[in-house]
Amino acid sequence: MEKLFEEFTEKIKTKEELIFYLEELSQAQQAAFREGRSLLSEKLKGKISKELKNFLERMEEKGMLSKNPEQQYSFLEKIKKYLLSLPEVKLEIAFSPSDDFLKNISLWFKEELGQKIILDLTVNPKIVGGAIVEYQGNWRDYSLAKEIDKLIKDKLIHYGEF
Repeated sequence: MEKLFEEFTEKIKTKEELIFYLEELSQAQQAAFREGRSLLSEKLKGKISKELKNFLERMEEKGMLSKNPEQQYSFLEKIKKYLLSLPEVKLEIAFSPSDDFLKNISLWFKEELGQKIILDLTVNPKIVGGAIVEYQGNWRDYSLAKEIDKLIKDKLIHYGEF
């Protein structure tokens, strides 16, 4: 089942997107008990994103999501727990990232760490370029601002002005 959840989460790259889908899943859990025993995708028609609706329909077609409201709720809870278990990488960058950038950086982290991650992005133009990265309590400053500060400090020391 984890493989199926990975497929669903493939498009989720940022913490903002994660929060969006967690809210949709909570909405779907509430709907599970409405309208009796019917397909969850039908109960949610027009109320959730196309991605979640398509995923739920695939699960129903595979027989993994029944018409039983308790089972629907439980299935959605498993997805939420899976999403919340994904590790986060805090990434501070100097620019507002494009979709291609997010896709590439997410793929790079997945290859480097061996697992899917969620990017908790902060845009801070003061770092000029590069990035500041935090993962599992480890913090690294790869920003250009740090290098520029070091160059200025070295120049001041060299010329005796510091």
